[in-house]
Amino acid sequence: MKGIIETSVYLVIFALVCFFSIDFIRINQRVSDAGEISQYIENYIEAYCGDIPNSELSEEARDKKLYVLARSVQKGGMRLTYGDVSRAGDYEYIEYTLEYPLSAAMFGYSSQHTYNGLARYFVS
Repeated sequence: MKGIIETSVYLVIFALVCFFSIDFIRINQRVSDAGEISQYIENYIEAYCGDIPNSELSEEARDKKLYVLARSVQKGGMRLTYGDVSRAGDYEYIEYTLEYPLSAAMFGYSSQHTYNGLARYFVS
């Protein structure tokens, strides 16, 4: 009887450790996804929002592309907002903020995290 109780206690402890580990894995995955999305945002802005060497992209067309990017990020459960734009040489730099939720059921943890980034694009 003692062996069954002891084994049951170990099994319950092992199950709790597994549940906590799964929550940590979920949080880590969400943070990794946010890092990947931020890199995608910077690459997209550099590739599609800049001028082509032989023609300039209008501000309206640039704003439309930035809007499409923000909508696609929003579909993934994150929020993308843009900040100031500043120019240095042949590039303009745009600040952006990526907001994403983190939660862990076992800990009762839930918060909104933000990632601030800077992306550039070519202007002629």
